[in-house]
This record gives sequence, C-alpha cells and structure tokens, in this order.
Amino acid sequence: MSDPFLPDRREPPLFAELPALRTAVPWRPLVHAPTPVEPCRTPFLDRDGIFHKRDDQVSPLYGGNKIRRFEFLLADAERRGARSLVTVGGLASTQMMATVLFGRRLGFGVHAVLFDQPITSFARGAVLTGAAAGGDLVRGGGYVGTTLRAIAAYRRAERPYLILPGASSPLAVLGYVDAMLELGEQVRRGEMPRPDLIVVPAGSGGTLVGLAIGAALLRWPTLVTGVRITDLIACNRAVLRWRIQATARFLARHAGRSALHRLGDAPFALHHGAIGGGYGHATPEAIEAIPAVERLIGVPGEVTYSGKGLAGLRAVVRAHPRATVLYWHTLSSVRPEVPSIEPDALPPAFASVFAGAVTL
Repeated sequence: MSDPFLPDRREPPLFAELPALRTAVPWRPLVHAPTPVEPCRTPFLDRDGIFHKRDDQVSPLYGGNKIRRFEFLLADAERRGARSLVTVGGLASTQMMATVLFGRRLGFGVHAVLFDQPITSFARGAVLTGAAAGGDLVRGGGYVGTTLRAIAAYRRAERPYLILPGASSPLAVLGYVDAMLELGEQVRRGEMPRPDLIVVPAGSGGTLVGLAIGAALLRWPTLVTGVRITDLIACNRAVLRWRIQATARFLARHAGRSALHRLGDAPFALHHGAIGGGYGHATPEAIEAIPAVERLIGVPGEVTYSGKGLAGLRAVVRAHPRATVLYWHTLSSVRPEVPSIEPDALPPAFASVFAGAVTL
C-alpha cells in the first residue's frame, strides 16, 4: 500500500531544466506539488497586487520550507546508508519538527540538539511535538554548549547524517531552485502575474538563495527580498552571496554547464527592520501580525518567523506601492498527528521550558 504522505511524483521541474542532475544528485518525492498561489488578502496589508505561495501546505505530514530541501537531503542520507539524522535548532525550531517527522517516516533515528531562545507557547509545542514524534531531544543551552552536545550526539548516533542549522547546504538549496521553476510554470498558466518582488523570511537564507538562483534561471528581473529574523552575523549580504555562489558552483559542477557559474551574481535584497531584539524575540509588529497569519493560512502565526515575515512584507509593499508582490509562506499550516505527551516525559533539562506562564 502506498503511503499517502509520500507523493507519487516522477521528477522535479529542476531535472527537466537541467537533465544532467537526474543522475548527478539524489532525490526522493516528499512534496505535494505544486503548492497553490493565491491572492493575499488581509486588512493587515491593505492593498491589492499581493499574492502568497502556500508552502504551508507542501505536505499533509508537515508543511513549511524545510520539506523541499529534504527531497534532496534525505535522499542523500539514504544513498549514503545513514541510519540516523542529527540536527541542531532552536527550541521553537520548525526544522527540528520537520526532521523528526519525515526522518522517522523514512525509518531514520533522529537526534536533535536545541539551543535556548525566548520561550513561547509555540516553542513548547515544538518540543512536545518533536518528542512525541519519536525524536531524541537534547537541550543544548547556549551556542557553545549546543555545539559540544551536537558533537556528542553525532558521535553516539548510529551511522549518522548531519543536517546543519537551517539546512542550507548547496544540495538542500536545490529544493528552492526547483520551487522557483514550479512558480514559473504557474505564472505561465496564468495563476498569477510574474512578480516584481518575492518576500520571504530569512534565517540561514537557504530559501532566499534558492529562489534568487531560480529567478536567474528563469531570466526574471524579480528581486527576492529576505526579511531578516536572525542575528546579522548569521544573515547578511556577504553570507548570502557566499551561499548563492556556492550553490551556483555546485550546479555548474553537477549539471555540466559552466555557464551556470553566472548564477552566482543573482540579485537579492534584505529587509532589516523586523528583527527587533534578536532571534525569537517578540516585536509589537510581529505580535500584531499573528492574527493576520491565521487569516491567511488558518493557523496562528508565531514571533520567530511568520509574524516578523508578515511585518516585513508590510514594510516592503509600502515602499513599493505599484509592485506585484509574492509572499512565500515558510510556516506549516498542517498540525502534525502525534501522540499526546506530557512535559514530564521529556528529559529533565527541558523542565524549565515548561515552568511558569507565557503570553505568546
């Protein structure tokens, strides 16, 4: 019997565009594509000419922007004979939840080391979901402690495959190069006009990088703008340019077309006005955006990505009142079906995560 969570797709649009990749890179279908493109109507934005790409619906198992990357990363893990996945993220990490849900579905053990961030109801739900879905969760604490505990988790894991924070390696980024080609097909079918701007939350930047390279492949003048939601040292023009160039070199090497090196010049922009006090810290604008996120995709937003992303989108569209704008959702609107679990079933290090009240 086929698994309803694993779609029967023959190949991604990227392989039709660059046929040499069919044998050069691993891939396995996880995405239920194409995800819809719809008018983005909410009083929070208060103007027409805005659309949104519903990657919140990318899979009935769990949505959001990690799943397209996992079509390549988890296929690579399978090809290398890995038995377990090791990843790192914050307490509210959607990457952690996606890695546990899809990794366990494909038969991997999953070990996740989680660094501290402001504790919200979303963070509590993420930790409970990851544990209930079968993840081995370790509280990392600060960045140094998280690094040391991640090394220890990797060493004790059985035939491990490492997924770095953000899952933004060149192989992973192919998922959003492919997604941009998918959007190109939707524009050709008349589902929306070609966008002048695409706006997306940007942490490690993998989604932005893939979309910018995909726009260059399509020869679109579209400017991909990332709403920065993490510290400047991790998300800045130099880091993102390096990621774009690394992915362009990867494509040129594996697709057999040296001209693909030129994709390393793909333009992009960053919006820095939504970050507030730092990664995971609430801002008034992000809190205001939370009900608007729910109006658009059916689940409440949170302050780390979706709230700040929509607040940044509002600032961008106000600065470009005549532009056709597409917002790319990176939060899941799918509620994972996992067993109920109580906080006391978690390792003792997580007890303080569930102590006291939260307002968000």
